Amino acid sequence: MPPEAGRSEALLLLLRDLAVLTDTEFDHVRVKQSLENTAGGEREPMEMLVDAGARSGLRVEPVRLTVADAVWQARHDLPLVAWSPVECRWVVVTGASWFRVRLAGNGNAGDRMVVGRRELAKVLGCGGTDESVEFGMVHAERPAEPASGRDRVHYGTGESDGGHGGGRGGHDEVAPWRRFFGLLRAEVPDITSIVIYSLVTGILYLAAPLAVNALVSNLSFGGQGQLIQAVVALAIALLVCLAIGATVRGLQYYLSDVIQRRLFVRLTADLSYRLPRVEVKSYDGMHAPELMNRFLDIVTVQKTTAFLLLDGINVVLSALIGMVVLAFYHPFLLAFDACIVVGVVIITVGFGRNAVKTSIVESRAKYAVVHWLEELARYPAVFKGPGGYALASERADQLALDYLHSRGNHFRILIRQIAGFLMLEVLASTTLLVIGGMLVLQMELTLGQLVASELIVGALVASMGKLGKQFEAWYDAMAAMDKLGHLVDLRVERDDGEVPAGTGGAAEVKVEGVSYAYQEGRPVLEDLGFRLVAGDRAAVVGPHGSGSSTVLSLLAGLRQPDSGTIRIDDVDLRSWHLESLRSGVALVRGGEILEGTIADNVRLGRPEVRADEIRGAMARVGLLEEVLALPQGMNTMLVTGGRPLSTAQCVRLLVARAMVSRPRLLLLDEVLDGLGVDDLDGLAPELFDPGCPWTLLVATRDPAVVGLCSKVIRLTAPTAMNLKAH
Repeated sequence: MPPEAGRSEALLLLLRDLAVLTDTEFDHVRVKQSLENTAGGEREPMEMLVDAGARSGLRVEPVRLTVADAVWQARHDLPLVAWSPVECRWVVVTGASWFRVRLAGNGNAGDRMVVGRRELAKVLGCGGTDESVEFGMVHAERPAEPASGRDRVHYGTGESDGGHGGGRGGHDEVAPWRRFFGLLRAEVPDITSIVIYSLVTGILYLAAPLAVNALVSNLSFGGQGQLIQAVVALAIALLVCLAIGATVRGLQYYLSDVIQRRLFVRLTADLSYRLPRVEVKSYDGMHAPELMNRFLDIVTVQKTTAFLLLDGINVVLSALIGMVVLAFYHPFLLAFDACIVVGVVIITVGFGRNAVKTSIVESRAKYAVVHWLEELARYPAVFKGPGGYALASERADQLALDYLHSRGNHFRILIRQIAGFLMLEVLASTTLLVIGGMLVLQMELTLGQLVASELIVGALVASMGKLGKQFEAWYDAMAAMDKLGHLVDLRVERDDGEVPAGTGGAAEVKVEGVSYAYQEGRPVLEDLGFRLVAGDRAAVVGPHGSGSSTVLSLLAGLRQPDSGTIRIDDVDLRSWHLESLRSGVALVRGGEILEGTIADNVRLGRPEVRADEIRGAMARVGLLEEVLALPQGMNTMLVTGGRPLSTAQCVRLLVARAMVSRPRLLLLDEVLDGLGVDDLDGLAPELFDPGCPWTLLVATRDPAVVGLCSKVIRLTAPTAMNLKAH
């Protein structure tokens, strides 16, 4: 094992290389500081890599594999990493062929090494390729991050035509095509293979016209016996070429489907990591669940990508190859090719001006309709009341008219391009017949070449007729990427910070001069100050809009104050590592029940929480017997919001969830307000008793709840008053 400094430097170089391979943002200075802060102690290399990777935007999943199996699991953007005890260095496997294994260069991701399987096994300290080794499967925490258009590696507001609901609409101004190619960046090896296959099929596509050319030439010269032999030979050659072309075409379909799957999984993995870590203020002024509808646009991107990779590339390459063959036939046909290229450019660029913009506007109008329909489903009682039916229809009609208007604007551009290509198709076919006929009459072109040229141009102009669909698919993809930009541009919280040494017991809280204002600018809190000693039971009270919920959000690290300081256990909240902070802080808000079983809602993804702990917490809040009386007991499925549980039962379930996490600071956001006397009396001893191992802060307007607290913090909108203890 190298010395401590050498290990950290080697790990830093490895993380940089892995960031390049996985196309992950890498902040050299921040990662180096993180490694220095966590240095010390004897730990296994893989354990160090997993911890360091989590702080570098990389997910490293340890897995034991044989060397023979591992090499087939690795990809350039999904490398496998293993520690070599023989050479005391990291080995990065990026892929394999039938006989060799590709490794990333030691200390430089751009370098490549190729070794045999036995040699790799020897480097990893194995006697053979059938021995298992601990590998780390590496992938980006946010694999769709390249679609955001941000820079990847660091060593040291404006209006958008795309229009995300008014200017940037809360996310970066990035051209949709940049997002599209950024999302496809990891698929470059497979896309390259598809292009090569398209080149092969484009060449093989010439087999039919060239065979016709040869057949016509044999008809002009030679007897019947020779003609039969020529036909048989040509048929066999054509069969072989077309069979190879069909096989290659099938491989293209397979690779295209693989790319579609990866796009879906990549965005899913990205959002499953990103959404729980999004800065809460990013959701201010928007309805987050409605925003998630844009995820479905990945299906449009999938289908469009497949369409463009299969038909688009084949059309372009086949057309180019066909035009090259025509150019070899006669210089006039070369000029004919040039005219076609100029016509395509004019139709594409000139006729298609503002097509992407109008497609995005159309997409925005479509989502406005979806949002209104969601509102109708969300508030059925409202729309069953007076005027509800009329409002539902009138707003839907107006939104539908807006969609039709935006669709009409986009289609006018699209039909202009389609008409242009159809006209070019007519002119190309007619012009070739005139030019070819004249050249044949002047003996400058053979009859076979004319027939072959007609076949080539016939396929070429037929492809032009399909270009309208290609362009429509492209515009749809650009609109879809614009919408996906709403998701991948959501800013995540910082992932750095200190992990203070655990003190145990209840937390101490000190707030000094804290002010906070939401995006609209009105201050909610001004110069707020109070202190809670360990074990305090305090209430935050005030009228609606006074900022009691905001105070709890600030203490939980969900929001950052505009000014002032918040300290927990005498450590500035801005210095805390947020995940570490929240492991000791529990914030309970109403309605936050997920679809799943009752047990799942209490455990909440924490495998260390045992079944007996869940039952114990449920018993403490008086919910265990009620749950066990249900037909499926703890396995009863709950829908989002908590049904079939009552409101009071949902509150007790949320409190039980907080209890099993053993918080040092427990924050209750008005969840006790409105509970019946019996329910509150049952919960009070478990929450407010001095023996409970937490500091409790309750946002409430219920006098009964306030009476259970030893301190009260009174807020008046829009300013906050100082602490008043009772």
